[in-house]
Amino acid sequence: MSTPHDEEAERHWRHGLRNELNVITMAVSTASAMLDHGAEPDRVREHLKRAEAACRRCRDLVMDPGDASEHP
Repeated sequence: MSTPHDEEAERHWRHGLRNELNVITMAVSTASAMLDHGAEPDRVREHLKRAEAACRRCRDLVMDPGDASEHP
């Protein structure tokens, strides 16, 4: 049986994971659109770096879900 604290930690963890997945989705979508419109590669790379950083944060959340309180 889970405690209210466990449920709150789980909600917090899921919220953090959803936020990071949203960052990835938006950054990759933006980079793709920029490529389609001939944007400078350095500008596109900024968005890809944002997505990469969010992927690392997702990995951290998944690898150690007990530390959800450390992740925004």
